[in-house]
Amino acid sequence: METLSNVLSYIYTLCAGDAPIQITIAVEAEADRQNYYTFSLTLKAGHVERVICEPVTLRLSIDPRGLDFSVFVFPPRSSLPVGCLHHLRVWLRSGGIDHRIFGDNDLWVGRDPDFRSIADASFAILRNATQDMLIYQAIVGRAHVSFIVRWRLVEVGIYALSFDYEAGGVGRNLFDGYHLKLDCEPQTITFMIYSIPAISVPRGASHRLRFWLRTPHTSLSPASSVSSQITESYIYQRLWKTDDFKIGGYLDFEALGSKLIMAARDPNSPQSERGQSHRNQNIHRLSRLPIPNSDTSGEPIHDR
Repeated sequence: METLSNVLSYIYTLCAGDAPIQITIAVEAEADRQNYYTFSLTLKAGHVERVICEPVTLRLSIDPRGLDFSVFVFPPRSSLPVGCLHHLRVWLRSGGIDHRIFGDNDLWVGRDPDFRSIADASFAILRNATQDMLIYQAIVGRAHVSFIVRWRLVEVGIYALSFDYEAGGVGRNLFDGYHLKLDCEPQTITFMIYSIPAISVPRGASHRLRFWLRTPHTSLSPASSVSSQITESYIYQRLWKTDDFKIGGYLDFEALGSKLIMAARDPNSPQSERGQSHRNQNIHRLSRLPIPNSDTSGEPIHDR
């Protein structure tokens, strides 16, 4: 069998959540192992293509140019927004035998989903946009929060996306280096960011945070601009989420109960490293060491 020198792309199209999507399976020969091939999967929806699932390595004794795949999605019992959650499966058939090589139970994509159907959701509002940054404002747990989305050009058509938040003069990165291939300018893309309160003590301390990307459903060509203004339609796909976003305004820690023991601040702190005692310098170095794995024999600690 002739050695494969180029990457092969098997392209499949379907409609999920009323949104047309394209699934591409790339097959690439490994340089150092004969007959071993790396399979990777990308999804394209609304002018944006991204990698989904981890790459898979298979050993083939058949011609990689004549592979036969079954690619399909099916919905779970329910989802909010309705019709946006899909289970994706990719099977490879050879000699009458089917091999499942990719599966994703958390594929969120849809056209014009009804986000307002999500009870108690708090939506961020776009306040400022530049060529490579968008700033959204939101209230999360009574805290005023800024969400910052940044674009960074990696190469022609490829961008890296990052997501940060800032509140009360304190900020943190939520994710970085999310690579996307765009068939449009980044300025065409906006985002749907919202939080949902979770049960917590103190109340308002824990939230589920969702990050969706939005692109126009219609063509970006000038000829379609008139019709797009009449009936605006968008393709949404969820890129990231966390169920453990901890922030809140003026939290009532006393609600944890009468057994709560609050620490008292040392009146001499904070102390700079210069002039510290030998003991404090050792503590400073100790704080930079990695935390060992917790003892699984003890009781689990639940963050309420």
